[in-house]
This record gives sequence, C-alpha cells and structure tokens, in this order.
Amino acid sequence: MKRQNGNSRSRMTREALRRKRSPFYKKKSFIIPLILVIIIVIGIFTFWKINSSNNTNSTQSSHKVEKVTSKKSTKKKTTKKAKKNAAQKVTKEQPAQKVEKQPEQKQTAPQIKNPGTYSDLTYDTDWYTFKISNEVKLIKDANGDAALMVKYNYTNKTNNNEVPQQVQNNAIMLKQDGKQLSATTATGDNAAIINSSNNGQVQAGKNFDGALLVKVNSTTSEVTMYFKNIQTNDWLDSTQPLKLD
Repeated sequence: MKRQNGNSRSRMTREALRRKRSPFYKKKSFIIPLILVIIIVIGIFTFWKINSSNNTNSTQSSHKVEKVTSKKSTKKKTTKKAKKNAAQKVTKEQPAQKVEKQPEQKQTAPQIKNPGTYSDLTYDTDWYTFKISNEVKLIKDANGDAALMVKYNYTNKTNNNEVPQQVQNNAIMLKQDGKQLSATTATGDNAAIINSSNNGQVQAGKNFDGALLVKVNSTTSEVTMYFKNIQTNDWLDSTQPLKLD
C-alpha cells in the first residue's frame, strides 16, 4: 500500500511538473480566455457588419427618394413653365380678339348736296324731282265741291319704292288766303290719275306722270305752292303762284 501511494504521488508530481513546464498557449488558463475573446470579437464583427448593411440600405433608399423627389420637382417646374407660356400666348392673342370684337362704327348718313331748289316749275332735291305742269284747272271732287288739280312728273331718286302722293304731300304745300288746302278725292275721268298717284309705287330711278287734287275755299283767290328743304325741314323762299280766274 505504501508503495502504491508512493507511485501515485510520483505520477501526480510528474504530471504537475509536465503541466508546469508546458508552453503558456497550451495552458487552460490561456486557451479559455482566448476562446472567449475570439467569440466576443466575432460577435462584434457580425454586429458591425449587420449595422453597416442596414446603413447602406438606408442610404440607398434615401437616394432613391431624393431622386423621385427631384423628378416631381422637375415636373412641377415644367408644368408651371407650360402654364406661364400658355398665359403669355393668350395675352399676345388678346389684342387681335379685341380688334375683332370692336363695335362697328355707325354709318353716317350720306351728305345732302341739294336739299331743295325751285325754278321754272321744277322742284329738285337729292331725293326726288317734281316738274309742275302748265295744266292747272278747277274741277269737281267726289263730293261735288270745287277742287284744284295740278299735274306733275315725279322722279324717284332714292333706292326705295315710293308713293308719289305721300312724297308730294310731305314736300309740297298749297295755301289759299293764308290757309293750307287739304287733299280730296276725284271722280269721273280724273279719278284714274288721282288714284294711281295716291296708291301706286314708283321704283327707284323711275319717273311717273301724276297729279294732286286739293279742295279750294274760293274759285277766284290765288293759290300759292310752297316747297320744302329736306335737310332743315323748312319751307323754301321760292314759291309758285297759281291764278284761278
């Protein structure tokens, strides 16, 4: 027993000496901390790599967003520029539209060169001409009363059809003893010329042989014809006396 114990101690001593003499990197006291350090370093490296990858992805995403934003901004600027150009185009076209929409100027009435003259049984204006006939006579009207018939030749100088009696009644006035004489109707052979003068129309540029008929208050008193100034609507100084006896 004592020998065995001695051998065991001897082996333990040798083993301890062997361990004591082993290099430091083969010792457990060095290997275990080294392994822990390696594990820690690997963990730190892995964590850093993951964070680095995440930061890279974030940076790429940020660049993408900025790129899209830049496109939108460019599009907005382009749209604003297009609107500005469109507005300028409209502004340039407005003067032409204003010119087209300007109201037409009112046409001025043609200037009257001859407002009215009377000489040698001819009453003349820019609108018409009456040539008074020498055939002036007293007749009976439709009521059997005394009336004065004066024949004339009428020329229509206007561009419209005109009724001779309406023109004559407005442009020529007959007075007897200071009183204006009124038109009357005819009968018998004189009815045709008086009716055609009262109702017929004369075309522009044409002439017509007609007559006027007025009732007289006296068969002996002189009758005076007056002629109008078509521009001032006044009566001319020139008159035509008609003797009845």
